[in-house]
Amino acid sequence: MNAFDIQIQADSSVPKFQQLVDLIVDGVSDGRLSPGDILPSVNHIYYETGLARGTIVKALDELKRRGIVESVPNKGYFVARENPRVLLLLDTLRPFKQVIYDGIRDYLPDNVEVNMFFHHYNLKLMEEILQGAAGRYSAYIIMAWEDAEMSSILAKVDPKKVVIFDYVNPAWGDFSYVVQEFEKSLFDNLKSSVNEIRKYDSFTFVCPDSANHPLVAKKAFTDFCSAYNINGSVSDDLGDNIRKRAFLVVDDKHLIELVKRTREAGFKTGSDIGIISFNDYAMKEVLEGGITVISPDFDKMAKLIANSIKNREKIRSLVEPKVLMRNSL
Repeated sequence: MNAFDIQIQADSSVPKFQQLVDLIVDGVSDGRLSPGDILPSVNHIYYETGLARGTIVKALDELKRRGIVESVPNKGYFVARENPRVLLLLDTLRPFKQVIYDGIRDYLPDNVEVNMFFHHYNLKLMEEILQGAAGRYSAYIIMAWEDAEMSSILAKVDPKKVVIFDYVNPAWGDFSYVVQEFEKSLFDNLKSSVNEIRKYDSFTFVCPDSANHPLVAKKAFTDFCSAYNINGSVSDDLGDNIRKRAFLVVDDKHLIELVKRTREAGFKTGSDIGIISFNDYAMKEVLEGGITVISPDFDKMAKLIANSIKNREKIRSLVEPKVLMRNSL
């Protein structure tokens, strides 16, 4: 065990019991405490910190409840041996997230438990999930987004155990990642679809800020429209008149709204209305005779992540989405 000092701040607003829990969790997360290490005894902590023995035992019992430490009668408390468990922290619950979960689950050994959580782009919730999970998992697969506080949030867990999924900012730290390429690939995929897009009077990228889609995608869209003289715009919504317009939609909420309005007006996708969506899954193959999508190979991404975890190897993989042309454009 590396040197591990327990220092309690008497003037902190954080309860002393919680300070002790956090110190041990941080020690496990940053590698100062390793699986199997014996923790300082209750008496040792009492003499070093002055904490009441009841407070110390309460903290250790909480750590046992979380699975971070275990006790052996007449021997003391130890950092728990690593269970083969993986935390999968995604943004929101959408159908293609099940594809990701299933792929990771299938490519990992049968004895590995995969627990899936969702942060809903809520930094406080994300922090609570990672803080509560620190030291309890052998790997953390995290779907992050652009935010000034993201580096400090990701610091809650051991970077050697983290794989960033879907989008990464190198400034966040030295993490493994399996992510999409969002700029050049979007330009190239739109370029390959330009003849179909030209059938429509205008082309709208429906990308509200709430979607947290990478900003480089908006740049790729405007660059494409400029390069090919397309009447393009970026918008938070679909607008009023949808006829003879093509749409590139980020989220399924706008996709469903667009399909519903198309049907209500008696329009036909692929002629009156053009639709391109992101991220493929089974429903999009059959909806309106098939929705054109720009999507990465999620099964491939899941396999890359799983292999990295199984082999304990660092990975830095950039996956290019491809356009799948269907009837909606």
